[in-house]
Amino acid sequence: MHNLINFLRKNIYWFVFIFLEIICFYFIFSTNSFQKSVFFNSSNEITGRVYAVSRGFLSYFGLKGENQELLMKNAELQVQVSELKDYIYNLENDSLKTTAFLTDSLGNQQKSRYIIARVENNTVSQTYNFITINRGEKDGVKVDMGVISQQGIVGVVRDVTTNYAVVQPILNPHSRFSCKILNSNTAGTLIWEGGDPRFASLTEYPKYEKIEKGDTIITSGFSDIFPEGIFVGVIEDYKSEVNDNFYNLKVRLSTDFGALKSVFLLSGKDEERKQLEQKVKDAQKQ
Repeated sequence: MHNLINFLRKNIYWFVFIFLEIICFYFIFSTNSFQKSVFFNSSNEITGRVYAVSRGFLSYFGLKGENQELLMKNAELQVQVSELKDYIYNLENDSLKTTAFLTDSLGNQQKSRYIIARVENNTVSQTYNFITINRGEKDGVKVDMGVISQQGIVGVVRDVTTNYAVVQPILNPHSRFSCKILNSNTAGTLIWEGGDPRFASLTEYPKYEKIEKGDTIITSGFSDIFPEGIFVGVIEDYKSEVNDNFYNLKVRLSTDFGALKSVFLLSGKDEERKQLEQKVKDAQKQ
């Protein structure tokens, strides 16, 4: 308290000066119309700038929510594209394909369920790479769920806890995915043989199939993990297998695993088929 009193005594002249200045400005702006208009215009300008800056900050912090919404929309579009492709492939009459979307509704078809997740941990330089995501059992994540990104295929869920899940990506020698060339019905096996995380190999692809560098590789749909038509990559190069009956295709992967931040998890597209096949397998074991 003593120090405060000393401070006020030493600076009393400054406080008096500021007080008198405030009174002077008050009389100037309150009794003169010109100065009053200048004051209000200036204050409005300053207030407008302050609001603009504050809106800019609020908009920046709102980008996270907008980004989440965009991810949701992107996931919905990917699911719809997959469903439309399945619908077209199932049409027996090719002449109906052009008008199918105008005359029939896909609203009654079962939609693939998807979950958006954030990548918490990711390796690309190990022999056996894994990805940890921030979704688990409480979010509906299950083992063997397919995982994709905005760019294409990522991998499959291998283990799940309450709040987290571990994904086995393409960049793991244990991963095997059925893929094919776009507009072809012949499938091969996509594997990663280590080394460069930008490339994988599509093995056991018959030599009688027409192949060109730059051809698009997609999922074949011959599994319960991924529907048909999810982008995998493009053919970088190809060579004959040892037995000369098959090609080994070098595929440049569409997903940039080093920059992976968000992923989508898809459930099996046909639970009825999955249950039927499992029933047959169980019966064969007996």
